[in-house]
Amino acid sequence: MSHPFMRPVTLADLHAVHALAVQAGGGMTNLPASEKTLREKIERSVASFNKDARKPGGEFYMLVLDVGGKAMGTAAVFASIGDTYGFVNYKINREFYYSESTKRRVERDVLVPTHDFTDAAEVGSLFISPQARGGGLGRLLARSRYLFIAQKPAIIADPVCAELRGWRAPDGAQPFWNAVGGRFFDMGFEEADAYNAAYGNQFIEDLMPRYPIYVDMLPEDARQCLGRPHDGAAAALKMLKEEGFSFHNYVDVFDGGPLVDARQAQIRTIRDSRVFTLAALKDDVDGPEALLATGAVASFRATKSKARIDGDRLTLPRAAAVALNAEPGAEVRWAAW
Repeated sequence: MSHPFMRPVTLADLHAVHALAVQAGGGMTNLPASEKTLREKIERSVASFNKDARKPGGEFYMLVLDVGGKAMGTAAVFASIGDTYGFVNYKINREFYYSESTKRRVERDVLVPTHDFTDAAEVGSLFISPQARGGGLGRLLARSRYLFIAQKPAIIADPVCAELRGWRAPDGAQPFWNAVGGRFFDMGFEEADAYNAAYGNQFIEDLMPRYPIYVDMLPEDARQCLGRPHDGAAAALKMLKEEGFSFHNYVDVFDGGPLVDARQAQIRTIRDSRVFTLAALKDDVDGPEALLATGAVASFRATKSKARIDGDRLTLPRAAAVALNAEPGAEVRWAAW
């Protein structure tokens, strides 16, 4: 069996990526279950990989988990977001009121539309096939995005944010959407999400309410959605926090899901990674598991494998070196597993 690794997506992956999008079950704007929309996204990604960018310019880099030649998971890095129409979300602000005559102080949370993350980078599109779960491949999928940034940080904006799917009821109901977005967009959640995936977010700017919304005026089930991830995104949120991402009261305008962010230099995998020279290959290596990457942008590869460090030199199993497309003398970025 071939050694699983991360690589840039290609058009040949379209059908496999579409199958993953169907498995994801909706709610992932950047992984829509529409083959036409996915083709356009993959074409955009291929163009971004081939662009030879020198700075962030709205590029979209989709990576896939290659298991035996088949895409079994996706992850992506957006070089900068909102470059055309802006990137909008809600921030939960706390307001204070005081009445001198009654000696009463009141605190209220308010949803305020913001563009605070316009021109930030974003990591997203994280999904792994149920058939590939286990053995650390989900962690490889998530952390490969940070090694991708580390290999060429100048083309990725700073800070980096991540938006997670918001909570939905077991029957698929979207309490936050029903209380807020659905009243202004005049369409169902799935329709709005699909439109956003296919045509961008300008319609959000056009139709969403322009004034703050008092949280206390929302139904209880909608209030409970604020900053709460989808059950299937809880593990992803945990990994993001382990990497140094923090929640600063920003939530998605559609489902109220949390947005977290970090500076590049704060992201653990980037901060603690080191570059070694590949010195030798062996059939079996006695050493701890490590996260490994070679190449930059179009030539990027990442995998996990046992690795032995001797000074500034690295020894890897042959299968891992093949997955990384690396030969002795190549530079390999290493991060502790």
